[in-house]
Amino acid sequence: MTIKLKVTGFRELERALAEELPKATARAVLLRTAKKVMEPVREGMARKAPKNTEELAKGMKTQVVKAKRQSRNRFERSSGVSVNTGPSTASQEGGNPAWQEFGTEKMPAHPYARPTADEEGPRVIEAVREELTAQIDKAKVRIAKRAARNRL
Repeated sequence: MTIKLKVTGFRELERALAEELPKATARAVLLRTAKKVMEPVREGMARKAPKNTEELAKGMKTQVVKAKRQSRNRFERSSGVSVNTGPSTASQEGGNPAWQEFGTEKMPAHPYARPTADEEGPRVIEAVREELTAQIDKAKVRIAKRAARNRL
């Protein structure tokens, strides 16, 4: 199954991150944004996860992973940010989380990740745009304050 989304309005944000902010600040802005906008996805997955032991639901986390550089991206690999949201590890009693999501020969599927992604996906993209704009603006203000303080 292929899902296609048309995403617009990120070129200006990419330019601001690449050209107007220091590299470390841009990375911190991306991390804060990613963690914040993925929170509704994490909560939705925890809500929809099978509740036999609550272990799978409690194990939902948003984790930073090493970013892979995309083509036509201005950032170096060290500047990019990737986060994964889902079960942090295989739960002790629930087995492999993929077994819960997709089922096995003897166990029916109890999907929690895909329904949440389908439900929250469009909102996440819009939230990224809004939160990234806000975080970039806050970072610019902090940089300006720091520069003004250093001039005195």
